[in-house]
Amino acid sequence: MTPVNAATMNVFPPCHFKSVVLVALLVVSFGNAASAVDDTKGIDVGGYKLHVMVAGSGSPAVVFENGLGEPLDTWKNVQPEVAKLTTTISYDRGGLGQSDPAPGTAPRSRQDLADELHRLLQAIKIPGPYILVGHSLGGAVVEVFAHTYPQEVAGLVLVDPEDSRLIELLKAKLQPDVWAAREKILSSDKLPPPIKREFDGMMSKQESPESVLPFPAVPVVLLTGTQKNPDFPGNPVEQDLKLDLHNQLAAKVPGIEHVLVPNSRHYIQDDAPQQVIRAVGRVLLKSRAKNMPPQN
Repeated sequence: MTPVNAATMNVFPPCHFKSVVLVALLVVSFGNAASAVDDTKGIDVGGYKLHVMVAGSGSPAVVFENGLGEPLDTWKNVQPEVAKLTTTISYDRGGLGQSDPAPGTAPRSRQDLADELHRLLQAIKIPGPYILVGHSLGGAVVEVFAHTYPQEVAGLVLVDPEDSRLIELLKAKLQPDVWAAREKILSSDKLPPPIKREFDGMMSKQESPESVLPFPAVPVVLLTGTQKNPDFPGNPVEQDLKLDLHNQLAAKVPGIEHVLVPNSRHYIQDDAPQQVIRAVGRVLLKSRAKNMPPQN
């Protein structure tokens, strides 16, 4: 009934890593409102298996996409509540949590990760279209998914999504000593191989999110954490640049709802989970209304 995962690191360049913890077991209770299926055997997605949790019932299904290096329990404060409303799906990408490593050693691009998700959704046979909820790198992954498989998308919730342009913009703005301090904290040299493959794939192309526009004509909510941390090197500048990039994205997506979350930095699902839950609920209602048969 419950997922058991090792904690790992998540990066939103150039945000700080989560502390690496050799964790014991994290038990997530889904309560009585929805049943949960923890597929410890894994779902085959082409020669390797992914660990999946499915909870709740109804449609459209909500699919959660994690940030860099993050296992599915990153949604522990969100998925149980959304599962009271509809079917929910969370999973560990290849090599993370309880999933098998993805074949090869090359960097894994956002397109690679979107295609892996597509194979997973085909394999578990829960019909689409889906509402995709992506945090950080996961936000970029669901953007690519929506661009590649538009007919399979019923809505998007982008939770402080990664924008690859942020790093170069920040480097140009910061003093060399401040940038060096950030680089030391954010060094990827000691990352576990599966996380380093994602990190290298994310860093290999400084492509604009505009390459995946336009999105399909579905409800979209963009959540931006705006809380600043002056104690972390360069963070106030980073937060301002991130907001500017998110504003640019919002200006190019007709009908998007852009919500600023002042009591959260990057991990909105931890700092302000109700904001994520309400955003998913609004997209779910709009999607259902859009697909409701006309009244006589």
